[in-house]
Amino acid sequence: MISVTVIGAKTSGNLGAIARVMKNFEAAKLYLVNPECEIITDESRARAMRAEDVLKNAVIVKSLKKVPADYLIASSAKTGTGHNLRRVFVTPEQLKHEIDEKLHYSIVLGREDKGLLNEELEACDVLVHIPASKKYKTLNISHALAIILYELYNRKSGISQVANRRERNAVLMRLKSASAEVRNYENFEAIFENLMNRAFIRRKEARALAGLFKHLKK
Repeated sequence: MISVTVIGAKTSGNLGAIARVMKNFEAAKLYLVNPECEIITDESRARAMRAEDVLKNAVIVKSLKKVPADYLIASSAKTGTGHNLRRVFVTPEQLKHEIDEKLHYSIVLGREDKGLLNEELEACDVLVHIPASKKYKTLNISHALAIILYELYNRKSGISQVANRRERNAVLMRLKSASAEVRNYENFEAIFENLMNRAFIRRKEARALAGLFKHLKK
């Protein structure tokens, strides 16, 4: 399942445009984290066209932790060097090959003016970035969403058994237990978690890693 999460939405018009794009590509649900605008307005209705039901059924939550997704996929125009793990990205084309139909993926969009804050990026599992002109990299959030959902809509099915959030957390729990005496463990955990998430490891691999770390602890 593919859903969309918008953080701190400031304009109802953009929400209407997002709803229309979601309807175009059959995205399942809209989550709104602390919206700063009204959801149902004349402008949002006009821009949503026949997707007003997406707006009416939107779920308002207080934080990203309340979005029940196996993968939170952050969308950002900003990328970084290898020193900033949260800015290491995949493209929409790469992402579409890693979708397991049995899992829930939510595309996370930031504010129209500031995008996603660093702490919000840290709460996400993977960063997806759309390459654009160096002269003007930032896309309107509804346009960025259209590109991402287009790629995911045209994906080929067949990927299966991707580890869900509970299974990935179990690996991290075993890793932490086996690394109790490692200095600066948090840094190593961040690196490992980032690699694991971007690799979209399979359930069998998650079980094998959890078993390995359990054995190492012994």
